[in-house]
Amino acid sequence: MNETRDTATARKKNPSLRNQAYESLKRGILNCDLKPGEAVTVTELAEELGIGRTPVIQAVDRLMLEGLVEVMPRKGVVVSPISLDDLVEIIEVRLLNEIQAARWAAERISKQQLDDMRDNLNRMHKASAARDVATLIMLDSQFHSLISAATGNEILAELLGRLHDRSLRFWTLSLKMPHRNDRVCEQHAAIIDALQSGSADKAEQAMRDHIKDFQSSILAQVVRD
Repeated sequence: MNETRDTATARKKNPSLRNQAYESLKRGILNCDLKPGEAVTVTELAEELGIGRTPVIQAVDRLMLEGLVEVMPRKGVVVSPISLDDLVEIIEVRLLNEIQAARWAAERISKQQLDDMRDNLNRMHKASAARDVATLIMLDSQFHSLISAATGNEILAELLGRLHDRSLRFWTLSLKMPHRNDRVCEQHAAIIDALQSGSADKAEQAMRDHIKDFQSSILAQVVRD
């Protein structure tokens, strides 16, 4: 009986450690703490996270499915590189899907969701003034999640969540551009105003401008580097 209880306890703990490893590694990759092309071993990751190898291996398997890492012989776990081709493809898909999301959100958004977006924007202004990059990234993700939720389409929201994750490494690079943070706040404000107006056309244009500026900032950074 004790053996069964111990097994059940281990099963409960294991998913928690697996998720902990997954969230920590994914955050490190998306924030570029683990740089594109960087190679690490499972043992190194486990030691850094302070957990066993098994949860780390399970987390790496999940990150492989999301295209964020590769496992290579004699190298270990390699963070997937990013390229201009990746950027072009991400922008194409964002323009197709996020613009539609903005149109639907303009038609369906609630007062509470608009209030939540205004609150998010206020916190972004504070983070921008403090040059708190980590908080800005977190709030930007929340902002786009609020728009997705306002569409009322769970499948689209899930798709856009993954797409935004794929964009985050580029977003981190774009923060090197002077005044980029302030421009993002201005663009988010324009999107909120468009959504509040109920105009799908205005919402589409505001979102298009936001995504296009994101693309321009990344390209300018690449040329500068």
